[in-house]
Amino acid sequence: MVNRREMLGIVGVTLGAGVLGTGMAEATPQSTAGRHGSGHRTLKVLQFNIWMGGSVVPGGRAGIADTIAAVKPDVVMLSESTPERVANLLSDLADRGLAFHDNQNPTDPAVISRYPIIGHQSFPYWSKAVISVDGTEVAAYSGHLEYRYYANYLPRGYGGGTPAPLETSEYGWNEIPTGPITDVGLINRINVASGRTEVTKTVLADAAAERRRGRLTMLAGDLNEPSHRDWTHRTRNLFDHNGTVVEWSTTKAIEEAGFRDSYRDVYPDPVRSPGFTWPSDNPGAEPGQLTWAPKADERDRIDFVFYHPDPRIHLVDSVIVGPSTTIVRNERVAESGREEFWEPSWTWPTDHKAVLSTFRVATRR
Repeated sequence: MVNRREMLGIVGVTLGAGVLGTGMAEATPQSTAGRHGSGHRTLKVLQFNIWMGGSVVPGGRAGIADTIAAVKPDVVMLSESTPERVANLLSDLADRGLAFHDNQNPTDPAVISRYPIIGHQSFPYWSKAVISVDGTEVAAYSGHLEYRYYANYLPRGYGGGTPAPLETSEYGWNEIPTGPITDVGLINRINVASGRTEVTKTVLADAAAERRRGRLTMLAGDLNEPSHRDWTHRTRNLFDHNGTVVEWSTTKAIEEAGFRDSYRDVYPDPVRSPGFTWPSDNPGAEPGQLTWAPKADERDRIDFVFYHPDPRIHLVDSVIVGPSTTIVRNERVAESGREEFWEPSWTWPTDHKAVLSTFRVATRR
């Protein structure tokens, strides 16, 4: 999910204030970016948690670069990144003939782009890259939010790693002896205490300023929090929600700021197409490495690509990249939804599935 383990110890689609300057692998991407006729470019955005830089599974580091080489995104929002991991990735991509720019964030998370990065900025838990897509400027924000206060575990009968002295802190990440906690007021209090929504409001304000400058804005990340669109009346008795309906505050704040959830735009039904991104199955890891609630169905969509509507940008598609299998109650199972998966034939490097959203962007050239 997130670097909790640090803190604690495709071939095909199947059904089921900014600073100038940037690092780069080398060269520019203009000859390789797809066109949708004169005056338009295809912009493919990948949200990708790289699970400790691919170090957990054999061949994981190469698997990160192989994923990018296979799906050919133009912009990658990286979670669980460090400057060293980004440098390794840029080198691995260059070895594959792919040139990417880096937004030089000194901490996690990062943005890399095949288009030139003309400005960048760091925020708590977020970073920004301003990208020039043939003259159309896009402010792209990458987020990797607080992993503790994981309140969506409470209805599943597990603690969410809430620190003392707050409510539920006595459970740590362990099973709750008295069973699931379904008090929505308590769940919301723990979730708000994480600070995820507040730090996100900082970048939402910055994004509004970028739009006043005439730039497009998009936002992606591992939010470590589900969507309010997924914990609804229709899903209240599914996926071990145990009757709860929760308006998760971070996605709600993002949408209230005018952004749209690209995956839910394409797949609006959270029952037929839940789009879970965590936990993902990974053939290189044992199920016990991939689950934190081994007696529960802990699946959630916590990785997102959002975009702010504008006449210059049009959503074309969104797809889950990763295995079409997952972990439920410590067992490998097939995902139950009807969404599409771009399944890897290469080494899958992470315990997340990635999200690839494709846009058509009007350009100035």
